[in-house]
This record gives sequence, C-alpha cells and structure tokens, in this order.
Amino acid sequence: MADMKKEKTSIVIAFLFCSFMYPVIFKFSDALSYAYMYGIPFVYLLLNYKQFNRLTKMQSNLIICTIMLVFFSFLYPIIHGTGDFSYVKIATFIFRKLVVYIFLISLLVKKYKERANIECFMYYYALTHAIYVIGTLLLVFIPSLKTFWFSVFEEVVSSEMLSESFGYTFRIGWQGFSGYRLTLHCTLSCIFLLYLFYVGKRNFQINKKILLICYILCFLGNMFYGRSGLVLTIITSVVASFVWGKMDIAKLVKFSFFVYIFIVCISCLQDVPIFSEWYDWMSQPILNFLTTGNFGNASLERTHEMVFMPEWNTILFGDGYFVYDGSYYKNTDSGIIRNILFWGIVGWILSYVTTLYSIVSVKRKDKFLCLLILFVFAAFEYKGDVYYEFIVLFLSASFVDSIVGRLYADRNANLEVK
Repeated sequence: MADMKKEKTSIVIAFLFCSFMYPVIFKFSDALSYAYMYGIPFVYLLLNYKQFNRLTKMQSNLIICTIMLVFFSFLYPIIHGTGDFSYVKIATFIFRKLVVYIFLISLLVKKYKERANIECFMYYYALTHAIYVIGTLLLVFIPSLKTFWFSVFEEVVSSEMLSESFGYTFRIGWQGFSGYRLTLHCTLSCIFLLYLFYVGKRNFQINKKILLICYILCFLGNMFYGRSGLVLTIITSVVASFVWGKMDIAKLVKFSFFVYIFIVCISCLQDVPIFSEWYDWMSQPILNFLTTGNFGNASLERTHEMVFMPEWNTILFGDGYFVYDGSYYKNTDSGIIRNILFWGIVGWILSYVTTLYSIVSVKRKDKFLCLLILFVFAAFEYKGDVYYEFIVLFLSASFVDSIVGRLYADRNANLEVK
C-alpha cells in the first residue's frame, strides 16, 4: 500500500505554538503581555467550552489531584506558620499552562480536523523547540539582534550574570537565559521525533527529512542548554534506535548517517574561538564516559551532595518551606528532596502519583515510548524539580483525542440522525 500524502507544516500553527509556549514580556507593559499569554487562550476556551465539558475519567482524576496540590501548597505554610507561599506558583503553573496547551490543541484540531491526533501534537511541540534553538543561534551570532530584542522584551534578571559563566555562551533564547527547563523539553522533543520517525502512525505523516532536521536542532539544544539533557538524549536515542529501528533497517541507517555527519561537523568547531569554551563545557560528560565509563561531571556530583535523608518529622509532615532566605530550602536542587521538605510524604506521594498517572496514559500509544518518558522523568526529577512540567504536558496531550472524538463523533451522530 502506498504511503499517505505527507502533511504540510502550518506556519501559522508553528508561530502560535512558539508564541504561547514561550511567550515574551513587553518591557513597556507587563499587563499587555499577560493579557496575550493567558487572556487570549482563556477567552478562546470560554467561547468553545463545549469541546471540553466532557472529561474522561483519567482527565477528571488528574484535575482533582492537581486541585489538591494547589490546596496543599496554601495549607502547609499556614499549618507550619512559615508564610512561604512560593510553592503556590509551582502548583498553579499546571492550570495556567494547561489553558495554553489546550488552546493550542484546539487550534490543531481546527486545522487538521479528524486527522489531528497525539502524533500531530508531538510534532508541533518538538518543532517549537527546534525553532527555539534557531532563535538561540540568531541571538548569539547576531549581537545587534540580541541587543534590539532585549531592548523591547524583558530578559530574565540573572541571565547577564549566568551568560558569563563557563560554557554558557549558547544558554540564551528569545525569553532570556535558557537552562534546565529547556533541556528537559529538548530531550522530550528528541524522543517524540524518534517515535514519529520510526513508529509514526499513517494518519499523520511528516516528511522524514523534516523530522531529522528537527531532531538535530533539538539535540543541538541539549548541547546548548544543559548537559543532563544531552546525556539522557544520547542514552534514549541509542536505545530507541535499537528498539524501534530494528523494525526498519533503512530508517536506522538513514538516522545513523545524519547523526554521524552532525558529530563530525560539531567536532570541527572545537578550535573556533566563539565555540571553544562551550565545546569544552558540553563535551566534558562525553569525554568522561569515553575515559572512565561514566558520564559524571561537577554538576552531577553537586546534585548527589544535595540528596540527603531528612529528619523523620520532616518526612512525615514536611517543613512548609520551599524557599528560604532567597534560596531553595536547605540549598538543594533535587526535586525529590525539595518536595519532601515542603509537604512531607503525603504531598510527595500525591505529586508523583499524579505525574506517573499522566505519563502512563501514553502507554496506549506505545509502551516503550512510555518507558522512555518515565526514565527521563526520574532522571530530571532527581536533579531538579520538574514533575509539574510532565503533568501539564501529558494531561494536555490527552485532550487531542477527546476533542476530536467530541467534535466529530457528535457531528457523525447528527448526520446519521438526519
């Protein structure tokens, strides 16, 4: 059977994904910025509420769990008398971002109609991060553009200081400093792109060359924004190519060829002045692996030092602190420790059960894809606090099928009645 016609990338949809997933804040008006980044999606969803007023059991359970997380983020500081409500911003992030993601998914369904599915969402999600990496390249190589851009839009306060740190030349994007969160999303993008390349369903086909180019850009993003993502992307790409690629040797050879050319090109940059410091920083874990057999680096060693056993009273009831004296409480970056310190075992279990429940919903698409995502979640959460990113992403993704089913099942039913 001949392959179905390849889908064309919608420039409008890609622009909207970039604009709302990574919005900018105007220097002349914060209010206008927040009105566009949250107001437009919220009003759109209100006007089209019938698409979302029937939730699946999984969606209902996840939303209830998230409401409980928000409630506890208010409750624990009150119980402990700490007055530290900084965690509320983390907990409410899920709902704020959920509105944005569902808005974008609704636009996908409007564009692709019955053909819209989770693969369609994966593609535009990954494409957004590929474009973000292009933005990084433009800002680094055209200093005048960077100067103009951040004269109009706000830059993260600490970005100037951070950008001067060793190896941080390319940790910049149109939002400002780009680090751990971006490398997480670039890692997930690489996994999604490999899934689409090797396993992608026939009802939403994208040109394989476009997928490979996006993969290279997202992989490059991991080389820019964080070595944790780089190491995890290498591991997951090798394993995924072995598991998925054995079903199609031609695709495996094509992917391996692209990766080989990419590695050769990158290695040629090590002696170029603008790249040399970044190259040393980026390649350290890879060189460590080749010489010692592990990916260890100073950042990972610091993370190990931040993982400790809290007192039993803290484990049971939490301390109600997330931030203390301007730094993370107990000066730990590890997500598994931050959460136990804030709300103890009850909130810790609730947050991670909610996360795992949202990720496991992917199992219906591909069990191995689900395992890769779980592995990436465990690794990133160990080093930083990112569970809420996974909840909102995979809860949102579940709305693709439910919106399509609601719109077109109802429409088909009406046609049958007539």
